[in-house]
Amino acid sequence: MNSKLMAGLLAMSCMLLQVQSVYAANAGEVEDVHLTVYNGNLSLIRELRSFELSQGTQDLVLEDVSGQLNPSSVHLAFPDGAEFELLEQNYDYDLVNTSKLLERFIGRELTLHNDYDGTSLRVTLLSTSGGTVVRDASGQILLNPPGRVILPAGSADELLLRPTLSWKLWSAGAGRRLGEISYLSGGLDWNADYVLMLNADDTAADLEGWVTLTNNSGTTYKDAHLKLVAGDVNRVREQMKYKLGMEINDMTSSMSDLRGGGFQEESFFEYHLYDLERPTTIRNSQQKQIGLLTASGFPVAKKFLFNGQNGGDVRVAVEFTNEEEQGLGMPLPAGVLRVFKADSKGQAQFVGEDRIDHTPRDEDLSVYIGNAFDIVGEAIQTEYTDIGRGYTQSYKVVLKNHKESEDVVVTVRAYIGGDWSMDNSSLPWNKADATTAEWEVPVPADGETELTYTYRVVWR
Repeated sequence: MNSKLMAGLLAMSCMLLQVQSVYAANAGEVEDVHLTVYNGNLSLIRELRSFELSQGTQDLVLEDVSGQLNPSSVHLAFPDGAEFELLEQNYDYDLVNTSKLLERFIGRELTLHNDYDGTSLRVTLLSTSGGTVVRDASGQILLNPPGRVILPAGSADELLLRPTLSWKLWSAGAGRRLGEISYLSGGLDWNADYVLMLNADDTAADLEGWVTLTNNSGTTYKDAHLKLVAGDVNRVREQMKYKLGMEINDMTSSMSDLRGGGFQEESFFEYHLYDLERPTTIRNSQQKQIGLLTASGFPVAKKFLFNGQNGGDVRVAVEFTNEEEQGLGMPLPAGVLRVFKADSKGQAQFVGEDRIDHTPRDEDLSVYIGNAFDIVGEAIQTEYTDIGRGYTQSYKVVLKNHKESEDVVVTVRAYIGGDWSMDNSSLPWNKADATTAEWEVPVPADGETELTYTYRVVWR
């Protein structure tokens, strides 16, 4: 479609905005809004809106609602006890765009105005598929003709610029009323992001946690009171609607003037709730980051991990415990943890990242950040013996450390199923769990260490 045609449609959109404003004169004005955003593109939107009601049946129109609203979850209440009955509800989301505007005029006449010579041409629109096809008064077919499109007056009356919720409502009385509206919606999602800064010898770290909130719902939430729910919520909509009906009458009492800076965490059912203690504006098509937590100088351990049966790379992990004694202790929502470390010039460099799951307090985290460059390993099966109702297997593991001045310890793990026992091992080992044998293997700088072991599996 040519630029002149687009310019004409843009001018038409301005007229649409004026028409829509008149149509929405009875809309409830938003007084306050609460957002509860869940993991997985789900949110509960709760608003206080003021309505000017008249006695009897009337139409109410609400703009600025989410473009991904779930109509079956909408709930309306008046806390002051106004007597009303909701007769009909409509949710209109087929918004105006260039194609839809022109499609309304296929087979009808419109005007093309040429701004260069001031002439106008009356044509009949035949098609908008793959371009504009029109027929002039003489019957000629014109493809993508130049000119600014002028549509007949009143042609935009039924078109929408934004998603609209409308009600037909009966009220026993007239006057200004404060209404409570809640609904479930898609288009709002959040996740956690973490930055871990290691110290020079990898024994301590600082942690910053951020909430990344994404709004693609089609509307802006001004000065919203924000809560985030971390956990895997079962999305059975009938149960969620019942829950909304039980809780909506308590909304006004919770709409206090929140003061403070960051998030306050609390247990909520089998999930965790993070409540931002100040209002925040979340604009449409915006990604917002809000500080979640900070912790400084807590102990960490860098670990080298190697599979003592299948071999492969020597993996590098950073491990720490999410406990209050170490300056942490807040339940950590699932997200991506990125690890940095300062180089010899003091400049922070990225060293790896991993996705962590929801982590309660006092639980250990092991963050895989990459593979060791200077440490290599090899695992070789040296023997297999069938012993009738079972078998024995023997392995040799060779670890080489090419660091010139740093001794390392590599954690070697063998994963063994069934009823097993260790027949012999060249180095001390421990049974980490029912299926894992583990060795802490020291490897000197610029040297190598060999581990041999044999285990027995018996079938009973």
